[in-house]
Amino acid sequence: MPLCLQNLFVKIHRRFRILIFEICKSKRLQKCADVDKKVLCNFNKSRKYGPLKHICYAPHTSMFFSRSGFISPCYASYNNKSSHVSQSSLKDIWFNLSFKNIRNEHNLCNLDSTCGFCKEIMQSESFGSLLINKYEHYAFSKSDYPVIMEFELSNTCNLSCIMCDSNLSSGIASDNCETDSGNIYYKEEFFDELREFIPHLQLAEFTGGDPFMIEEYYRIWDMILELNPKCQILITTNANTMNPRIESLMKRHSKINFNISIDSLEKVNYENIRRNGNFEFALKNIDKFVEYARKNKTHVNLLVCPMTVNIHELADFVNFANHKQICVYYHTVVKPRHLSLKFSDKKELKSLILDLSSKDFSSKTKNERTNAENFKNLVELLISWSNEDEISQNSLSKSVVKFNIDEARAFLIDRVSNNTTHLVEKIERLNSEVFILENAEYVFNRLCSVRDEEFFEYLASKSLEELIDICKNFKPKEL
Repeated sequence: MPLCLQNLFVKIHRRFRILIFEICKSKRLQKCADVDKKVLCNFNKSRKYGPLKHICYAPHTSMFFSRSGFISPCYASYNNKSSHVSQSSLKDIWFNLSFKNIRNEHNLCNLDSTCGFCKEIMQSESFGSLLINKYEHYAFSKSDYPVIMEFELSNTCNLSCIMCDSNLSSGIASDNCETDSGNIYYKEEFFDELREFIPHLQLAEFTGGDPFMIEEYYRIWDMILELNPKCQILITTNANTMNPRIESLMKRHSKINFNISIDSLEKVNYENIRRNGNFEFALKNIDKFVEYARKNKTHVNLLVCPMTVNIHELADFVNFANHKQICVYYHTVVKPRHLSLKFSDKKELKSLILDLSSKDFSSKTKNERTNAENFKNLVELLISWSNEDEISQNSLSKSVVKFNIDEARAFLIDRVSNNTTHLVEKIERLNSEVFILENAEYVFNRLCSVRDEEFFEYLASKSLEELIDICKNFKPKEL
């Protein structure tokens, strides 16, 4: 079907679904107690295909494999309640266990347990920035198996980016003297079990680290070529690696798509952000990936982390992508705190919004329209952040500040980032221990809410074992 007819069909289908939703919405929303019904109603009307049965299709179509061994529907939803690859088979995890629990929670619109990341964005009504959108396209899949798999098996990487952490960069892990690096949990049995799932896949995504430096991924790529050569492959790379093995991979596979992480178009700023990176080499490799994509009719996207250090370039990425005839997408960056625009000065943030809102871009092609829309979504997210009540780190009270686990861990690490290596190492080890507690989210939020003077007094004077015991028995007035 021609693209214009496809778009027309989607529009008609969407309007029909919205009409049905309007007629039946009181019944549809009756069981949803967790998300504000007005917000949920607006969200459903904003969806690309109109209102759908499930609030999110990730638990029904996708499996994400985290480096920590926890398996979840997406990268933002794994925590200590997620099933672990070392304890259960892929089949049990998918058809039962934590995935079944998440599906049951989503049936009641409950996003608190695992999906706080999206709940916060949804409540702000910045629907275009929702991770949920990524899985809408697969809402009509009839497969009983996942049609998307996202692999983050290793942190092996050649860069040490300033916004990254040791979980995603072996370079940072090495700098922090951490001994656990690379692939820790995914052993031979895991790869054997994958063979049952790969034939059902429409898309396999690979992140890291940098995928081109991760040996296990070459093995999975060979399995895909053998069992399901029509499966699309998406590789997220920093474009700082190119060698004959990669070139051979690109010759054998014709279904590779590329997400290229790039956070500056200025050499000095790029190499300050992406430490150990080579700006000219990255640009050269981007051109190679674009040429491959045009030849094989696949896609190349740019992924940008909007941060305090590249705010002057945010519009430039749209023009750069338009020139290359590719798409640009903006991440939602909430950590580290000092780089996140969410926590920047509200007056400065509003000034930035005013500047970005004045930008105008070409919209002649589909990619250009996508880029303009993505830029608009970024501005809308910044506006929602600028309207939030500012929470000063020094005025945090004893009340529990509502962070999800990832945000809380990042907040605590950022809080001690300017202190001695000893305290940084202690909070990182404490983070790991708290993460596996049954009430981890509550404990993390309690730690975040402690006043500075008490926080650093206890962190410096107590042993790690004493701090763990305190966390295990948290009561309102302790610590």
